[in-house]
Amino acid sequence: MQALNDDDMSQVINCTSTCDVRHYLVRTHEDTSQVKRDKIHLLCSQYENFDMNESESIDDMITRFTKITEGLSSLGDKIDNDQKVRKIIKPQLKS
Repeated sequence: MQALNDDDMSQVINCTSTCDVRHYLVRTHEDTSQVKRDKIHLLCSQYENFDMNESESIDDMITRFTKITEGLSSLGDKIDNDQKVRKIIKPQLKS
C-alpha cells in the first residue's frame, strides 16, 4: 500500500480484500504500456520532424526541443547530447 500514489490509495482504501485491490490496479493500469509506446511514438515523431517555427524565438524553440527530449528520456528513450546538438544545428536545406 505504501507504493500507491494518493489517487490509487483513495480508490483502494475501501476495498475489502487484496484481491479487490489487485483487480482495481490491473483495471486502472492495464493500458499503461500501450500508452507509453504511444507517447514515445508521438515524441519520436516530434523529434524527427523538429524545426524552428517561423515566428518562434530561439528561447521558445529550445524550450520546445527540451520538452520533447526530456519527455523521451523520462520514458526510457534517451538521446545523447551529440545527437541533440546535431539536430539543433543541422544545416537548413533550401528548396
